[in-house]
Amino acid sequence: MIKNLLKYNTNFMSAAKVGKYGFTKAELLSLAKILPKLNQKLAKKISSTNFSFRQLPYEQKMVKEIDQLANKLKKRFQSLVVVGIGGSDLGARAIYQALAGDYGCCLLSQKAMAVYFLGDTTDPRPVADLLEIIDLKKTVFYVVSKSGDTIEPLTNFLYLREQVVKKVGLKKHKEHFIITTNDKQGGLLQIAKKEGYLILPHAEIGGRYSVLSVNGLLPAAWAGFNIKQILAGAKAMDTVCKNDKYLKNLPFLFAALQFLAYKKRQQNISVIMPYTYYLRDFGFWAKQLLGESLGKAKRGFTPIAALGPTDQHSQMQLYIQGPYDKIITFIQVLKLENLKVPKYNNSELAYLGGHKFSEILNIEHKATAVSLMKNKRPNGTIILPELNEYYLGQLFFFFEMATVYLGELFRVNVFDQPGVEQSKKYMYGLLGRKGFEKYKKEINRY
Repeated sequence: MIKNLLKYNTNFMSAAKVGKYGFTKAELLSLAKILPKLNQKLAKKISSTNFSFRQLPYEQKMVKEIDQLANKLKKRFQSLVVVGIGGSDLGARAIYQALAGDYGCCLLSQKAMAVYFLGDTTDPRPVADLLEIIDLKKTVFYVVSKSGDTIEPLTNFLYLREQVVKKVGLKKHKEHFIITTNDKQGGLLQIAKKEGYLILPHAEIGGRYSVLSVNGLLPAAWAGFNIKQILAGAKAMDTVCKNDKYLKNLPFLFAALQFLAYKKRQQNISVIMPYTYYLRDFGFWAKQLLGESLGKAKRGFTPIAALGPTDQHSQMQLYIQGPYDKIITFIQVLKLENLKVPKYNNSELAYLGGHKFSEILNIEHKATAVSLMKNKRPNGTIILPELNEYYLGQLFFFFEMATVYLGELFRVNVFDQPGVEQSKKYMYGLLGRKGFEKYKKEINRY
């Protein structure tokens, strides 16, 4: 039995608590019968290209190589800029925010280094602003695009490349760029080979499942985080996923309850709502994972990334008294900083005095969860003992495997995304890319 695991509280999702909008034990037991065969099926797929993300927690050689590269880079540079979008960006962002916070608190450590993120938009302001605060001579750019043709990061990359060449010269500029892309084709690979950039091959998996590969781990190692512990947490959760008992296999339990809510009660909106400020970007990562993996064949949830207690004051009115079409998942962290509210006597605010911030945060979560339950709105809570590398690795792998289980239940391929290809073709056509002329003609009719 593995110790130190996150927990999943499903109490407020049952019919006993939320009536007809919650699951019944009979429904769950019926669905749980397929788990042993499902695990057997998934075990056979582990060596397949897309499903190989499940092998990442065991890649100790990768950890060693990434740590060595990060240490080497730190001797030469002061800043790392990650240039990517979607799965090439959101996971690395989520790790950095979770462990460094909004103010780069990890930088208090001598081993920690600053990480910046760019490439998820073609809005010119972010790149212009970043160039105002970094020293190009002391910055390395990590450009990530599996296809090697994604417009947003490549637009930023080409501009940054020109600026670095102007600053350090054509010969030396290649030291400032590291590329992760596929090893077969694409504009980024073509340029990387021509210029002599360091190429770190993209794992043979989709971007949204790549957070535990070099994509997410190189920026984490650069920032001073223990990437071995991130993978140790993921490995522990993978062991959980091999359990055929549904109450022990928490990712399957999550998937089963989400599926029952969708299939039996038309709850087709899945809200991910961390009650810890520094998991805000994790919500955006989870939103892409669920939306892009499951939204096909006229099936799938609409995922929403919310944040507690912030969205108590914006979305909660809708969740409590709006349509019965949502299932809500909170994420709670038990161990937080030990700050207390000072006392201010003879005031209407005196009741706050002496309470810890963490106590108030947990009270806000409980009040929200109970209010939802009392209004027949199902909600569950994932509980992390603390927010560190080990539990963060568990959390990422929990959602990845839960999504895979959901894909099996929905009978969709969680690793493709055919619905986004049409707009890409139109963009290439309008931008004048060779071979996409017919799409330019087609879109210009509108």
